[in-house]
Amino acid sequence: MARRLLAAALLALCLLLPSAAMADTRALLVACSDFLTQPELGSAVSGNLQMIASALVGASPRLAALSVEDGTIGSREALASAVSSAFDGADESDLSLLYLCTHGVISSSDDGGCYLLLGDGEQETLLGAEDLEAMLASVPGEKLLVIDACHSGALLGRTPGAISDLSGDPSIHILTSASDQESAWYYDSEALLSGAQSYFASAFASGLGLYESPEADANGDGQVSLAEMHRYLTIAVPSSSAQLLSRNADSLILPSASRPMLSRPLTGFSYGASLILTDDPVFEFSFTAERETAVQYRLVEYTAGGWDWAGAQIFLDGGDGGSGLITPGRKHRALTLDAVAANDSGYLMLQVFSLTEGRLQLCSERLIAVQPAQCGAGLTLQASAKPLPTGEILLCVDTPVPAEITVSIRDGEGHLIRRLCASSLTRPSADGQTKLYWDGLDSAGHPIDPAAHPGLTATAEAIIGGERRKAVCPIALSPQAPAPQEGV
Repeated sequence: MARRLLAAALLALCLLLPSAAMADTRALLVACSDFLTQPELGSAVSGNLQMIASALVGASPRLAALSVEDGTIGSREALASAVSSAFDGADESDLSLLYLCTHGVISSSDDGGCYLLLGDGEQETLLGAEDLEAMLASVPGEKLLVIDACHSGALLGRTPGAISDLSGDPSIHILTSASDQESAWYYDSEALLSGAQSYFASAFASGLGLYESPEADANGDGQVSLAEMHRYLTIAVPSSSAQLLSRNADSLILPSASRPMLSRPLTGFSYGASLILTDDPVFEFSFTAERETAVQYRLVEYTAGGWDWAGAQIFLDGGDGGSGLITPGRKHRALTLDAVAANDSGYLMLQVFSLTEGRLQLCSERLIAVQPAQCGAGLTLQASAKPLPTGEILLCVDTPVPAEITVSIRDGEGHLIRRLCASSLTRPSADGQTKLYWDGLDSAGHPIDPAAHPGLTATAEAIIGGERRKAVCPIALSPQAPAPQEGV
């Protein structure tokens, strides 16, 4: 009952929006929590909807419509009906945003696909990529599908052998909370101030401006593009790797809050280098305390192919003057990893919580990577022999230890075509590889014709063990079909 009351309250708030403020963006937030074959997600999904809806309610210009389905969708027909109702009236200039939070399960067959699980406690249905595309294809304008589920990256069709149709419609943009090999985690605690929530949803709402100015607005122009949101999530969510499939993510503008809707005791986080060496294992960061509070830190290690949540180190900040409480003002902290040995390497996650009257609130988190000061191995780079079903070239960078990598596409004469990443920190993964995807476009967004640019190569560079390492591999890009000509 509580979930339905939440949905009703959010919808009532939206109905109060004056008709003169109606804009060209519509949003449908869907969460499933009760299932027949999978564990319940409990209050986690309701917390997700509450945060994201709060950020969207404060968006400027205001939404034309905001719909919330919390625990009420158990079939494809029910979801299709909700999509049709929520996006009714959209035209070609509009943006329709669908956020879907549920279980993601990998198919037991050989197709390697991922399916989302719809459930309302009475019925349960598998939802595939082709189902989602069919529901969104008839909606005019741009569509942004945000999927918060385990293994959700597999829906993009980038996994070898996977079946996906989502890449066939350029007006459908997909942002997922995890790669095909990852779980999407949430923090479940009765002491959490805003209710249990996924780390992805928390960062997504913060990126839209839930707590302060939109954190994803990297260039400070007052807007958040889909590309900016993806880059922000890559940094702000250490526990999983957000995936993006979009052909014009730089130009797609998301609704973002014009004013903060909620507040946090700790804001303005600034982090030093996330890659630290074993001969100086110190991680520095700073933040602003808006009001008096205690601060709790949690360090989680990535080991044996996953995050060791049970073995996390939890400790309190000593506070100002040893009082255990942080007073208002700017604070600087240096975290020394005393147990790091000379040959250690790996990843840690730092999470920072405020603790006020026994209530926790997640304020920030970051990935920390440890590289040995001395390391003799280099790095390797491989490209897929042909484009994926999405039309992209898969690039796999393998580094023996965590590193900051730069990956570029060049032609046979060495001219830079596109820089895919620059000094980007590698992330933990089950296979130890960092995967990037090139869509065949140059830095200006124009398609590259391999016939006009023979000898295309990808180059990966990184500093490992104090030395610059480099790997190069050829790229086989399918020739473009001749452009159709007008009749005489």
